[in-house]
Amino acid sequence: MTRRLAIYVAVLAILVVYFLIWPVWRAQFLVEIWPTEAWNGYFQDAAAGGGQLYPPADALIGNNYPPLSFYAIGYLGSLFGDNLFVGRAVSIAALLCLSVEIFLAVRILAGGVTGAAIGALWYAAITAHSSELYIGTNDPQLAGEAIMGAALVWFLARDRDGQPVYAPLLLMVVAGFWKHNIIAIPLTAIAWLLLRDGRRAIRPVLVSAAAAIAGLLLCTAIYGRQFPDNLFAPREYAFAHVVGHVGHLQWSALALAIWGSWAWSARTSTEARFTALHVGIGLFACILQWFGHGVGRNAEFDLIIALGIGIGVAFERIETSLLAQRIGVARSRDLLLVLLILRLVVSDRQGSALVLFSPEFRSSLYAAQQAARDDARRVASLQGDVFCSNKLVCRAAGKPFAVDEFKMEELVATGRATEADISALLRDRHIDGFTSDRNTTVNAIDTSLSRAWRGRKPAP
Repeated sequence: MTRRLAIYVAVLAILVVYFLIWPVWRAQFLVEIWPTEAWNGYFQDAAAGGGQLYPPADALIGNNYPPLSFYAIGYLGSLFGDNLFVGRAVSIAALLCLSVEIFLAVRILAGGVTGAAIGALWYAAITAHSSELYIGTNDPQLAGEAIMGAALVWFLARDRDGQPVYAPLLLMVVAGFWKHNIIAIPLTAIAWLLLRDGRRAIRPVLVSAAAAIAGLLLCTAIYGRQFPDNLFAPREYAFAHVVGHVGHLQWSALALAIWGSWAWSARTSTEARFTALHVGIGLFACILQWFGHGVGRNAEFDLIIALGIGIGVAFERIETSLLAQRIGVARSRDLLLVLLILRLVVSDRQGSALVLFSPEFRSSLYAAQQAARDDARRVASLQGDVFCSNKLVCRAAGKPFAVDEFKMEELVATGRATEADISALLRDRHIDGFTSDRNTTVNAIDTSLSRAWRGRKPAP
C-alpha cells in the first residue's frame, strides 16, 4: 500500500469512528431509539421466560418475526442484564463483524488488502451515518445480516476451492430464521450456482430449500397455527410506499455508479459477474420490500453490503476500467476515494458533532431518560393494562405488552377493521392509553436539537 492509499484508508477509518460516536454514546440511555426496540424486548422477555412468542389471531399484538433472535437476545439478557441494552450491544458488534466479512469477501473475489479495506470501511461509515437508527438499537436486523455475511464468506471460499457448499447454504437458512427479510445473499448464492453449473447446483439448492421448509414446519409444530398466522399477517402493499423511501437511495447512488462503471468495463470477469448478480438482486429485493407498509431502511442493508463488496472489488481491479485506461490507475483511485469521502462528509446529520460539542444536546439525553423513568413510575401506578405511545415506558413500568400499534394500523389499512372498531376493542378490554408530555424518544431529541444546531429555530 502506498503512502497516499494509506492516508485514504486512515481517513475512512477516522470517519467510521466519528460516525459511531453518536449511536454508541446514545445506546446507554433508557430512551426509545427506534419504535421496535421495546417490541423486540417484550418478545425477548417471552422467549427467555417461557412465555407465548406468537399470539393468537384475536390478540391486539402480533409477531411477524422468526424466533431465533428472541431466544438468543433473551438468553443473553438474562445473563448480562436488560436485553434492551444487550440487543443494542449486539447490533454494534454486528456492524463490526459485517465490515470484517466484507473485507474477507473482497479478498476472496479480488485479492489484495487495500480494496478489501476500502470496501469494509466504506460500508461501516455509510451504515453508521445514513442508517444510524439501526446501530446500537435493540433490533435483530444487523445481527441477522452478520450471520448471513459469514455464510457468504464461507460460500465464496468453498466455491473458489471447488468444495461442497452445503454448510454455508444451511447457515443462510439459519440466518433466515433470525430475520426473514435478508434474501439477497441466499438468492445470489443460488443464482450463482445455477448459472454456472445448473446440474451440479441442483442438490445443494434442494437440500437448503428442504432445510428451510423443515424449519417452517418445525416452528409450526412448536408454536401451532399462530406461527404462520403471525408470520404472514395482513399488510398493506402500495407503490406509494416505494416512492416514500426511494429517495434514501441517494446515499448509495454514488457507490452504485462507481461500481457499475467498473463492472461494465470488466463484465467478462468472474468478480464483475458475481458482484453484478449480488448488487442487482440486492437492489431488486430492496425495492420489492418497500412495497410493504412499515418496511424502512432495513430493506436497504442487503444492497449496502453488496455495494461494499462491489466497491472493494472495483477499487482492487480498477485497472480494467475505462476511466483508468484514460487517466491512469493512481488518479482513478484518487478520484474514486475523494468522491466517496465527500459523499460521506457532505451531510446535515450532526449527531456525533452534537455529542462532542453541544452540552445542551448531551444533557437532553439525560433529561429524556429521566422523563422516561418518571413516566414509567406513573404508568406502573395505573390499574390494568396500558397502551403506551412509547412502548419502552410500559415495559420499564412492568406492564404487559397489550397493544401493537403496527398490527392495528395494518388492520385498518387492509380494511379488516376501522378506527372505531379499534377504539371499541380497547374500551371492551379496559386498556387505557398513555402518551408522554415530554421528549422520551431519540428521534424527537435529535430533530429539535439538530435544528437548533443549524440555527433553524431556537432550542426548546
